[in-house]
Amino acid sequence: MNINIKLRFLFVLLSALLTAACSQEDEILPAPQESPATESAAVPVPAPVLTTKADSTKADSAAYRYATFRNMPYRILFPKNYDPAKQYPMLVFLHGIGERGSDNELQLRWGASLFQTDSLREKYPAFIVFPQCLTDHYWFDSWGTETLKGLIDSMGKEHKIGHVYIGGLSMGAYGTYAMTSRYPGFFTGAVAISGDGDSNKAPVMARARWRIFAGKKDYIVSSDKSEKMAAALRKSGASVSFTLYPGADHTGSWVNAFAEPDFVSWIFSDPK
Repeated sequence: MNINIKLRFLFVLLSALLTAACSQEDEILPAPQESPATESAAVPVPAPVLTTKADSTKADSAAYRYATFRNMPYRILFPKNYDPAKQYPMLVFLHGIGERGSDNELQLRWGASLFQTDSLREKYPAFIVFPQCLTDHYWFDSWGTETLKGLIDSMGKEHKIGHVYIGGLSMGAYGTYAMTSRYPGFFTGAVAISGDGDSNKAPVMARARWRIFAGKKDYIVSSDKSEKMAAALRKSGASVSFTLYPGADHTGSWVNAFAEPDFVSWIFSDPK
């Protein structure tokens, strides 16, 4: 990272620690070490959070199969009534910085239970993949983007994969922006919740449909960053849906997003 990026990184983390300590119910963990110097690591990552009052809905861990690609753990939910002769879409969903590790469990904390709903699995049969980022990496560094792309490509060799979608929250949203900029045209749709990206790369990211969410009271990743990305993508010709929750903090942004009745249907709606 150059000096300017290091300063941005430290400024965001320091601001997050100070303001969140005063204004949010979330407990802020120690700031992570900076990521390796790569093109994708130009955007500072938010400090990790542990929620205290807004807890997640526990997923049925057994429904998601255990697997590892290279040294990256991941869990995968197969389409209901899976038929290897049929083609299915795939969603890769990226967790936040607080779920990094190697236990292959933490990444299911947010969102995994939503995709297990029987009615949704019947209506939208798809591969749902929840990878887990190692503690010394980020979704937007070279290891993260290259390993994720390798996993998706390997899945395509083993199964009949149609459209590929990507989404994420917090650090996972940063990774979503990084993946769509690094692999333009590869993803049909993208969901970014409380994240940030390089708005200068919006023209190459605009080939995907976008749904962006943010909380106005988010003191970890300002909603201004999401608004900036939404505006840049629209200007570049992308189809963008942006939702701002006036009373939501960092965690509240994805709690509210997952509660949207069309959250899943939007992802798997037919591309236009």
